Amino acid sequence: MAREQETLNRIVDRVNDFNRRVRDLEEEVRNVSARVNNLDESLLDKTNSINDDLQDMRDEMSEVRDRIANLEVDVREIQRESESFATSSELEEMESYMDVMNPIKNSFVTREEAEKLAEEKAREAVRQTIKNRDSQTSSGNQ
Repeated sequence: MAREQETLNRIVDRVNDFNRRVRDLEEEVRNVSARVNNLDESLLDKTNSINDDLQDMRDEMSEVRDRIANLEVDVREIQRESESFATSSELEEMESYMDVMNPIKNSFVTREEAEKLAEEKAREAVRQTIKNRDSQTSSGNQ
């Protein structure tokens, strides 16, 4: 009977050892399961965050496209308007006209001064004509 008791004790020890191992393995499985659940939650959070970021980027890209389209319209309008702008040669021509008509740079004459100047030029022309006749007559007489 001692032998049977000893065999029974060994069997009980082995069963207890197996039970302990099974409990340890069950605990390990629970720990792994908890880690997997945490990883799943973390992955889900990250996926949601990335999806939100992608949607924000899509929205911003849409806004940028709209802005670019508006800028293109504005550029075309400016180009259309710039066709009516004066060219540099036209500006130079206007500048030269302004220089000619500038009362600060040029002195304008009054009506009286113009009439006096015209009378003087007319008298000088008459004198020149008389002088030319006289010189022709004196050279013709010789």
